[in-house]
Amino acid sequence: MDSLRYALKEWAVAVRALERGETALVVRKGGIREKAFAVPRTRFLLLPGYEHQRPELLKQEYRGLMEGLTDLTDQGPLRFSSFAEVDGAYEVSEPEELEALDPYHMWTPEYAESRFKWRPKKPLTVLVLRTYLLPESVELAYRDEYGGCRSWIELSETVSAEGARPALSDEDFDKLVTPALGMLRGLEPAPVGS
Repeated sequence: MDSLRYALKEWAVAVRALERGETALVVRKGGIREKAFAVPRTRFLLLPGYEHQRPELLKQEYRGLMEGLTDLTDQGPLRFSSFAEVDGAYEVSEPEELEALDPYHMWTPEYAESRFKWRPKKPLTVLVLRTYLLPESVELAYRDEYGGCRSWIELSETVSAEGARPALSDEDFDKLVTPALGMLRGLEPAPVGS
């Protein structure tokens, strides 16, 4: 496997859920500094972010994943323990589509709806991610250009993906995503880069 230079900033609790195989879905609309959310790469590191996550925005069954994550900051070193491959990307443009997805993501219906209503002319993007665990965590120094409310960062150095293993077996991954894919395949595909 090759080295990775791009990273998706995602709530640390969501990264933990992806790494533990408790979810494969990420619902995004982009950061304040972005005109829209786009997916520039099919493979990228998962960068845990701490700034916006709050337990009350998660469904009850996911709140325990917050343990040990509340005192960490986005200003510290970057810590990578996984990367993801895009298995599918879909656009959610209607409230009914978002409601149909509710059983498959970790956010409360109220929070998901608030993300949907923010920048209402832009669709939500639902990513189905296959997560891979790095053989050991990698820590990189924080740089100012990595900060701010943005979805993607390009690292000044690469992180090796060699020796990574899937968070879930093929069978378990299929079992996790198949119910959601039944609904998602009826939606507009979102563009994904190389």
